Amino acid sequence: MTTVTGTAGPLAPPLSMDAYAHCFLTFRKHSTERLAMLRWCQERLVPRLPVKSPFAALSVGAGNGDFDWRLIPILQTQLKNLLYVMVEPNETLCEGLRERIRHYPVSGVRFEIDPVRCENFTIRRPFHLVHFTHCLYYIPDREAAVGHALEAVGADGQVLIFHQTPWGIDQVQQRFLKRVKGSDQEMFTSREIQAILDRGGISYSLEVLDGHTNVTECFRPGSAEGEALLSFFLESDVRHLDPALKQEVVEYLYELTSPREGRRLLYQPVAIFSLPPPKDRG
Repeated sequence: MTTVTGTAGPLAPPLSMDAYAHCFLTFRKHSTERLAMLRWCQERLVPRLPVKSPFAALSVGAGNGDFDWRLIPILQTQLKNLLYVMVEPNETLCEGLRERIRHYPVSGVRFEIDPVRCENFTIRRPFHLVHFTHCLYYIPDREAAVGHALEAVGADGQVLIFHQTPWGIDQVQQRFLKRVKGSDQEMFTSREIQAILDRGGISYSLEVLDGHTNVTECFRPGSAEGEALLSFFLESDVRHLDPALKQEVVEYLYELTSPREGRRLLYQPVAIFSLPPPKDRG
């Protein structure tokens, strides 16, 4: 193992919005997660969707819309008239979504963007699909958010939750997030979602898709991509983390990985929950 260096400090500073976006894009580049999710949507989701015109979809915590813009063409293989509503509380991200729609309109899709928190979203119509894509970590009352989504879905619709499992990134966060960031309140895995659903007597099916993240760069001294990956995992700018603690993180990450063709791969599966509408709406 190589030794990492950095500027010492009690906690790593938080990531700015731009820094987080950069770290996320770095993670996406090295992860098979998104491809696995989109393949699942093509093969497993689309065939069971009701063919409606318009078909109403609600994306909760849309962020920069990256996943949505890849999901929409998959939905359009079966659905030709879409109403696609994106809920995102960050006004800066919402403006980016509006700008993208203005410059790159999608034929057969009418967009609505609502800059509110999930729990404050006003349900004006029943939706055929409501999806949370890796956003429940950042919603304080997750139980209420799921309940609100179930209220929004129509009798022939469904709620999807794409979420982190207790393996991979979560293992790193369990060990280090509080020490690095000072808080671990956003740690939340598929296991906790199952507990919420079971406690509420909510019906669901769960599928776990295999995947991995290539973290080879994390073990190369001075690698900007390695720093970005570690910062994404720990939701902090690790360039300013105490060098001894950073070395501890890197060594633990190495233990979690497996070698393959000269790379170090972190097992990173993704959980997909499918929730039918409440029975009284069937």
